[in-house]
Amino acid sequence: MRESSIVRGTLAALILVTGGCGGGRQEEDAPQAAPQAASAPRAGVWFNGDFESGTLDGWARDSARRDSIVVVEEPVRRGRYAARVNLETGDVAADKERVELKLGDRSLERERAGNGSEVWYGWSLFVPADFEDPPEGTFQIVAQWHHRPPPARREGASAPVSGAPPLTLYLARRDGRPALLLSGRRTRGAAPRTLGEATFDKEAWTDVVFHVRWSTRDDGFVEGWMNGRPMTAGKQHGRTLYGPGSNYLRLGLYRNHGVPTANDVYYDEVRLGDSLAAVSP
Repeated sequence: MRESSIVRGTLAALILVTGGCGGGRQEEDAPQAAPQAASAPRAGVWFNGDFESGTLDGWARDSARRDSIVVVEEPVRRGRYAARVNLETGDVAADKERVELKLGDRSLERERAGNGSEVWYGWSLFVPADFEDPPEGTFQIVAQWHHRPPPARREGASAPVSGAPPLTLYLARRDGRPALLLSGRRTRGAAPRTLGEATFDKEAWTDVVFHVRWSTRDDGFVEGWMNGRPMTAGKQHGRTLYGPGSNYLRLGLYRNHGVPTANDVYYDEVRLGDSLAAVSP
């Protein structure tokens, strides 16, 4: 995915006017509660990526190094394990500076996240206090719902996929605090529009939930919550698919080439399912 000058300019105007993605340690770290026991199986979950196997079972990855994504025992949101994602300057995977997780079984999203379907996504994100924000004018993505090549092009040789995805979750700054910004595009060439945003605390787990109706028409929508509070002003309607194929979720760190920072983020309690109750961390 190549970020156009439109994206960089829009994000610079909307997000980075407060001094870019610069920021330091919080003045006072919030005390952390002891990890809770692993959740029991839930109805309505069709992908569970909570890392409680102690491995990356069920996941595929795009990473330059094997140790870019590892299972860790702390910090954890719930249970015993979470995943640490580490990105360093020059870590190139799939032709981009990134390290990302994606569902190992591609058929799940193709069958359940196609045109006209509704999917709930939930996970927990931990950004440590020493996370170095990218310089002003650059971007940092922590989740994206990327488009696939049309079904006809998937036959035989692999087809390239280019352009920004329909939905993207950026790590940004707002009023001097770290923030998550949800951005959407109706078509590949359309300018991005901000669908929702909210600030959060570093050195603490942040729970997010998104409800998406995938559609090539204006009956598509996305709505989101952060730590149980609305992140969007209700359902944000508009096209959420570029074409009849499905989108797929990517979690991790993705940014401009050559950003001179090395960073970790952590993910836990990742679920895809049929309801809020099924996927809430």
